[in-house]
Formats: sequence, structure tokens, C-alpha cells
Amino acid sequence: MVFASFRKALGLLVKMPLIWTAGIVVGITAGLDIYLELSGETFFAGKVLLFGLLLIPFFVAGSLGAIRRNDGSPAVFLEEGKKHYFRVLLPAVFLLFAAIVTIFLVAVPLSIILGENAVEAAGSTALGVILSFALFAYFYDTAAVRDELGVFASLQRSAAFVLTAFTRTVLFYAANVAALLLVGFGAVFLWTALLYDRLAPLAESGELALMDTANATAVQAQFAALLGPEGIWVTALVYAVVIALFLPFAIAFKAAFYESRGAVEAAASQVGEYDEKGRWYRY
Repeated sequence: MVFASFRKALGLLVKMPLIWTAGIVVGITAGLDIYLELSGETFFAGKVLLFGLLLIPFFVAGSLGAIRRNDGSPAVFLEEGKKHYFRVLLPAVFLLFAAIVTIFLVAVPLSIILGENAVEAAGSTALGVILSFALFAYFYDTAAVRDELGVFASLQRSAAFVLTAFTRTVLFYAANVAALLLVGFGAVFLWTALLYDRLAPLAESGELALMDTANATAVQAQFAALLGPEGIWVTALVYAVVIALFLPFAIAFKAAFYESRGAVEAAASQVGEYDEKGRWYRY
């Protein structure tokens, strides 16, 4: 089922080119955010990032709606994007606040109990909460668009979808991670090749190891200084390309897997037999 969904996702990317707009638009905004961050324009970087985050639900909804209707025309894409924008946005906002509250409720008792080790424990707690939410809520947008569900119904459907075939869903997640690693390794190779003349002397001299890793702001400033203006542009461009390639694939793969599971479950629920006249009797 996972492999069949993978092949279908690749076919959808060819059949419906507008799905790529999600990755292109989000990739551009993310690349600009990285460029502005490394250039020291953190104020504008935050605004660009927020703008990109607000655009994501529209393109995700448009892509999923076009896949559901099997129509990749611009009119259908725009219609589905507008129709289901808040169906995708509101559950995401709810998940964000729920994750923050959960992390806070868990981290406070841990900080009291562990004392000096509270920072490491808080980091592990935050990571565990985020991964747990992502595991069970990953399909909420697909459920919201395909089944036209509200905030809580789409989250519930996503969790039930994962639990009903947990092993196959984990394999699906593993395939996504493998695809991301493949694109990521390719991007790192490209980034290193483009900036080799700049990075090689620094690595040989040991300047990279001398960065003050305890101060994130200082590390960012030192890294930007080492890259220079051209290196910052290359970094932002490679980062944008990774998102532009992976996000459309993730959307199409998720939609294909969700629909294939739905088709299998619908077929499995139709248990019965035909009589001698060809009439169907459901048990």
C-alpha cells in the first residue's frame, strides 16, 4: 500500500503541476527568511516567515482539494484553497496552543524535580510532545478537506486513521523520512560543492570549531560572517529548493495514502455474497 501510494503520488505531481506551487511559494518565503536572518534583518525575517505560514493552508487545501476532485485546473485549485483554508488553518492553530500548554504542564514539574538538569529534560519533553502530536495529527488536513470535517472532527479522524493500521502508517512515515533524507543529503552535497572554496580553508584551519556554540545569536553571526553575502544567498537558495521539492511530494503522498486506505477499508466493510441472480447481499 505504501509503495502504491508512493507511485500514485509521483503520478499526481506530473498530472497536477499546480501542486508544485505549494512548495515553490513556501520555499521562496522560507529562503527569504533564512537570507534575512543571516543578514541580520531579524525583524523583517519574522514578518516573511509569518506570511509564509499563513500561505501554507491555502496551497495545502488547494492541492488536497484538487486531488480529491481529480481536477488540477487553476479554477478548482483556487476554489478548493479558498473553501478549505480555515479547515486547514484552525486545527493547526489549535495544535500549536495545545502543544505549548502540554509542554508547559509537563516541563514545570520536571524543572522542580530535576533542578539543574531541567533544561535538558525540558528539551526532551518538548521534542516528545511535538513528535506525539505530529504522529497522530499528521492526516488532519487531508481528513478536513477530503471528508469536509471541522476542527476537532478532523483531528479525531486523523488519530483514528493512524491507530487503525499503525504498522502501515509507521512505514508511510518512514518512507517520508527516507525521501526527506534523500533530498536533504542531496542539498548538503550541492551546498558544500557550491561553497567548497569558502568552507574548505575554514575547516582545515579549525575556525568552525571555535564558534561559541553556547550562544545561538553569536553562532548565527559568526556563521553568516564566514559565509559572506554570496554564501548566504546560496544557503537560502538551497534551503528553498529542498522545501520546493519535498513539500509537494509530501502533500501528494499523504493524499494518495489516505485515499488508498479509505478505499481498502470501504471494500473490506462490504462483506457479503452474490446470489444466483447476481444480487448483492451484505452480511
